[in-house]
Amino acid sequence: MKVIHCIAGPTASGKSAFAVKLAKRLDGEIINADALQVYSELQVLSARPAKAEMEHIPHHLFGHICPSVRYSTGHWLREVDPLIIDILARGKTPILVGGTGLYFKALTQGLAQIPKFPSSAIQEAQAVLDTDGIEALRRLAENLDPQASSKVLGNDPQRLLRIVSVSKGTGKPLSLWQNETHAVLPAGTWKGMVLLPKRENLYDTINTRFADMIREGGLAEAKRIFDLDLSPDLPAMKAIGLRELTAYIMGETSLDKAIELAMRQTRRFAKRQYTWLRGQMSDWEQI
Repeated sequence: MKVIHCIAGPTASGKSAFAVKLAKRLDGEIINADALQVYSELQVLSARPAKAEMEHIPHHLFGHICPSVRYSTGHWLREVDPLIIDILARGKTPILVGGTGLYFKALTQGLAQIPKFPSSAIQEAQAVLDTDGIEALRRLAENLDPQASSKVLGNDPQRLLRIVSVSKGTGKPLSLWQNETHAVLPAGTWKGMVLLPKRENLYDTINTRFADMIREGGLAEAKRIFDLDLSPDLPAMKAIGLRELTAYIMGETSLDKAIELAMRQTRRFAKRQYTWLRGQMSDWEQI
């Protein structure tokens, strides 16, 4: 059986181009492993590969989900598993590429099979966030599940809410559920690579790329999503640059300030990705 290749890296590290080169060499097909590039309305702001960049290489799981859907790691695993099998059965090489480290961790280490629990636990966790703020939610999460909370970088309400609601809803910390998982890809069937360019070069690329995004229709894309009137807590609404451009659309800031802030937020995001990938994927080949 052909080896399955997994390519991770921070935003703007050149993953898409690298994957295409590898696919040409290995007769491969590319599978998306980025949580934002699955959304149909996020072509530009998610840096989803354009048709010209795909260079006649089959690409899968890109832009196939409506932004109103709460697409999760579990959804992705259920789609990617049979897809990998199909590609291998046709004698091709699966090449997974993206910046969502949790997707790769779930694929190679497993995803916790958590039983259903009362929605009241979710509502209780949300009430802490709404009433007392993100710091109170983090303190509660750290008290209930120190192991899982230590892996949450920065203020990530979605993951903190998950830790609290699972602990309260099942009576068992999320980290214990995660310790009972099994990998989708067994050891020896896959090879992992992490693209880690020099940070100063990466930050320069981020600035240039976001300026290109604006020229290529990023603002118009933000306006289309704004017109959909979606809930701000949906995963698709977390695309970096979307909130900043929406502030401009609403007349709350100038376009120059919105672009400057979006670039800054993207650099911060890349820094968090860089730290997470180096720490969580230290056994992957670093390029």
